[in-house]
Amino acid sequence: MWLRRMFKIRIFLIKFGMVEYLRFVLVCLFFFPYLSSCVPETFTDRNIVIKVEDRLFTSEDLEKMVNIVAFENDVPKKTVWSSINSLIDKVVDDSLVLQYGKDKGITLSETELINEVEDIAKDYPSGSFKETLIARCIDYDEWVERVKEQKLIKKIIEKKTETLSLISHSLIADYYKEHAMKFRQPARAHVIQLVSKTSEDAKSLLERIRGGEELADLAKQESIYSTNLNGHGIKWINKDALPEPLSEVVFSIPIGEVSDIIETVYGYHIIKVLERKPESHKGILEVKEEIEKILLEEKREEVYQKWLEELRENYNVTINYGLLEKIALRNENN
Repeated sequence: MWLRRMFKIRIFLIKFGMVEYLRFVLVCLFFFPYLSSCVPETFTDRNIVIKVEDRLFTSEDLEKMVNIVAFENDVPKKTVWSSINSLIDKVVDDSLVLQYGKDKGITLSETELINEVEDIAKDYPSGSFKETLIARCIDYDEWVERVKEQKLIKKIIEKKTETLSLISHSLIADYYKEHAMKFRQPARAHVIQLVSKTSEDAKSLLERIRGGEELADLAKQESIYSTNLNGHGIKWINKDALPEPLSEVVFSIPIGEVSDIIETVYGYHIIKVLERKPESHKGILEVKEEIEKILLEEKREEVYQKWLEELRENYNVTINYGLLEKIALRNENN
């Protein structure tokens, strides 16, 4: 009964604009399994938990969803079960969007799917992506089908919201004023940094530097941290990101001078500051496009939520709360 009551309360609040739709943050974008069982269209099968038009989900489907969500996000299954209402909402909403797309004839081409799959797999060494899926007990064909559905959902939503008008300059200016701190650029320093594990190592390296060796070369060869990704340990560092002992030295030492040894929780540092820039704020012209994207996304989300309400009214959604409650309680207690 508690699941039914919570669902009704949520629908009531959404209709009166009093709550923001809660996305299920635990769901990994391309591993979320939208499984649809091959069962009769009638809702007489007591094993069916959710029915959205002719799209059906059994208790086994739901448990498989929870298992994959928990595995992919490295959280206990109990954590997912404790948020099962959010997962149910996600399943229903995505099923509604897919049904709308089906009715409107919106499809995903083979080329679009191939490009999406290749874009996801490109970050893995050649041939290792399928092996990674196998290691995670995920069938490749099932994974491709999930990717296809997620890509199609995105395409349907984009088509539904593509007619949104552009954001006016006055709205952009208002947002810029209200969120001035968001566009603050903290003081920065361009530094060469060498970090040693022990004070003895640091002392030895400092002697070598004072003897004529280049700090940049030693940073590349001897630093225990990967500070040499941008030219021998040279990198821009924001003042806010530095521990206090290091920050004090970085923003007070003369430009071009090698520091003494600075101890922090990360090790023993030797630095040389090449350049410093004071705190500043990005101008509105610098962030105009960024703000426009933010406001468009907010507007798109508002339209999306209203659209979901319409879909819930226009399509048949049935949830077997009695079965859902039993499954949830059983798994939360395990």
